[in-house]
Amino acid sequence: MSNKQARDDIIGRLFFLLKGEYGLDVKRIDRIKHNVWMVEAREGCWVVKKYHTFLEATKQAMLMQSLRQMGFHHVPAVYTAIGQHGVFFFGGHFWLMQTYIFNAKALAFTEKQDIAAGLQLLQTYHSITDKLLYHPLWRTMLPYYHLYRKWQRHYHDFYIHLPLIEQIMEKEDIAFTMQYAEYCLSTCANYISRLAKERVAIIHGDVAAHNFLRTKKGKVYLIDYDAAAIASPGIDYLQYASRILPHLQWSFSDLSRFSPFSDWLAKPWFLHALLFPADIFREWRLALKYKRMLLIERKKREQFVRNIGNMLK
Repeated sequence: MSNKQARDDIIGRLFFLLKGEYGLDVKRIDRIKHNVWMVEAREGCWVVKKYHTFLEATKQAMLMQSLRQMGFHHVPAVYTAIGQHGVFFFGGHFWLMQTYIFNAKALAFTEKQDIAAGLQLLQTYHSITDKLLYHPLWRTMLPYYHLYRKWQRHYHDFYIHLPLIEQIMEKEDIAFTMQYAEYCLSTCANYISRLAKERVAIIHGDVAAHNFLRTKKGKVYLIDYDAAAIASPGIDYLQYASRILPHLQWSFSDLSRFSPFSDWLAKPWFLHALLFPADIFREWRLALKYKRMLLIERKKREQFVRNIGNMLK
């Protein structure tokens, strides 16, 4: 069966399930991306997302509902009139149904206004999830995030694929990447206790620009909580910094002008973590898949890491 036939089969079966079993007057179903579909019906418009287990789907539904109950209305609403907590079984998988956000565009990290808007929303999100952790349920349902273990895995994957990566990266860029990854891994023991003392919240875990949606009315939503975990909010800001720094020309001073980075940049463990080439370890697979060169602006990055290195001395 071709991919198109498989998609058509899913659309057809999902159409009859929602219409026949749940009584929705479905007009159309469109695929948004892998494992994510848009359902338009007379009763409303929803996003339907596929999960492998009931626990995965239910965890997302409960987190999104809890956020809204705590006053964070920048998250889509779960359609709880269907299934259990908005989760239903179909085609050997579990599906979560949530409201579709109309007339919305992803934030652009090329724009400083959008960078600031995303950071402001993250601060609000963390202030809510800090309180959610008072309930012991979340400490059992969500995983704890281990930054340095993740570094080790990413470094290992990069290392064993070097023969392929040499096709998409210059040798000097590869050497730079390896040098600073190995430095961070060899020195992380000096900072692990400081990170462990940080107050934790439920982090989002995937603060890419496409997970921040702004409507025409100006409201910004934070979507896709699949990577939610328990950790210092600084982990989200590390990832955010990794994603915006290329658009800031790797300027430390420009980064520090954004609230709340001025506070996080005063913490040695955060500065040390900025040295790790997380963006390269995140992007090389995509570059390899599409057979395009991965350029890393090495000279600007070298100045950036020298500045941080001097601050850590």
